[in-house]
Amino acid sequence: MEITQIEIMSQWFELCYDNNVGLKSANEMGQRIVEAYSDSRRHYHTLEHISHCLSVIDQVPHPIKEDNDLKFAIWFHDFVYDPKLESNELQSADIAYQWLLNLDIANPMHVMKLIQSTADYHQPPKEEFGYRILHDADLAILASEEEIYRSYEKGIRNEYQHLSDAEFFPARKNFLHGLLAQRPLFALEVFKDQWEEKARHNIRSELKRIEKVEILPPSIEK
Repeated sequence: MEITQIEIMSQWFELCYDNNVGLKSANEMGQRIVEAYSDSRRHYHTLEHISHCLSVIDQVPHPIKEDNDLKFAIWFHDFVYDPKLESNELQSADIAYQWLLNLDIANPMHVMKLIQSTADYHQPPKEEFGYRILHDADLAILASEEEIYRSYEKGIRNEYQHLSDAEFFPARKNFLHGLLAQRPLFALEVFKDQWEEKARHNIRSELKRIEKVEILPPSIEK
């Protein structure tokens, strides 16, 4: 395991310790988490994404009720990630639910519902504080500095490399336009104030780059 992964996974073991999860169970699921998020087909939905989401909730200026549920939801929300499937969130939610239920920790049903809520970002999150935090944490990458955003953009494209440009870019445009239609994009006031303008700028810039790709003449086969 690389140093960065060890640093990230230390947060997993801290969460497990805080919830009285035995070392064996924590180790077994921790290994599954590392294997899942380190899959060679992943370029953005990695452990670094989990770490970023966790860092966002640390910025929330108000006490978070059921904080452990939210953290478990973050760790498991992309446990299953196959761009060819539409059931990733449902499968991830079920894995989290079964694991938490078997250990009798946190609120398995609440964690499951939190994870399921990440399936559609074209709809505003539920009013409950935890749903709004998870929504903003998962979308926080949109408000990154340009270099980081471009890396995210490239990572998403690489995860969908099974699609041709003609298949990928129209779908990506629809997703981005759907985000722009959300007003506001971020659910919490603190993140809306910090990130809304930057995120919309990044999304519009990506759309312009997509338009340039779409008007390029097709390559000539030799």
